[in-house]
Amino acid sequence: MDERDRMLEKAREVGCIISQLPEYAYLRAARREIDADREATEMLNRMRDLQQALMQAISRGETASEEQEREFGDLQEKIQTNARYQAFISSQANFEKLMDRVDHAIGEGIRKGEESRIILAT
Repeated sequence: MDERDRMLEKAREVGCIISQLPEYAYLRAARREIDADREATEMLNRMRDLQQALMQAISRGETASEEQEREFGDLQEKIQTNARYQAFISSQANFEKLMDRVDHAIGEGIRKGEESRIILAT
């Protein structure tokens, strides 16, 4: 097994461990809840569509219509008060913090590896 294969195997192990952590379980549960909430899903889809339309208008040098801006603001306000959406955003933020810690740990490992004079056997 070469170094790349060993690295990928370790990455799979990390993935398995992450899948067992509460932050991941909460994120999956919150995703299922928001997906099951038809009203929230419709609002999020409409917001995404409006956002794309607004960005396209801006890229063409145009301004969005007052109606589009008002609808986007109203949808944004409604979705932000949705309990399932709030739970999803919270669980997503917690999972991202965990992944930042994992990324930081990988960076520390890289730095230690760069400093090491020991050559690992392959």
